[in-house]
Amino acid sequence: MKKNIFPLTLIALGAALIAVASQISFPIGTVPITLQTLAVGLIASIYKIRETFLTMLLYLLLGVIGLPVFSGGAGGFAILYGPTGGFLLAFLISGTLISVLLSLFKKGLVSLAIANSLAVLLTLFIGTIWLKIFANMSWSSAFLAGFIPFVAGEILKVIVIILITRALLRILPRVNNYFKSE
Repeated sequence: MKKNIFPLTLIALGAALIAVASQISFPIGTVPITLQTLAVGLIASIYKIRETFLTMLLYLLLGVIGLPVFSGGAGGFAILYGPTGGFLLAFLISGTLISVLLSLFKKGLVSLAIANSLAVLLTLFIGTIWLKIFANMSWSSAFLAGFIPFVAGEILKVIVIILITRALLRILPRVNNYFKSE
């Protein structure tokens, strides 16, 4: 029983971290700049695949049932059908992708950079396609609103994710066996 509590606690803490990070928001148009992708990347870089997937799922479910966990304190099922819904749903895929890739390779500088960069690109692509469809935008407008403004910030977030992850991976395996490499 005790063995199952720690992963459940990680899932809850991860969902809470994403919820807090989503509140650090800078509206720049249809899609705000938030720290959600930083939280998603950090969690996915440290957690195992199952816990990453369940963390992203829990975060989305908390928002869908109406808790104010999305950007700007929003919540409810309707948010997923709005212009930013694709970015939110992409966390489930991109976060899991990071964990899968990092389970296959040592969590070194290069693998962390590649996994998180691919995940960010995937999130931006899915979000931009969703934005085009649900905001009834042209492809160029959706790309200018949902992709271009975020590239530089996402590069900075990936660098921060790498720095924090590498520091935590030196400490966490001494704290709990969950974090030890398989």
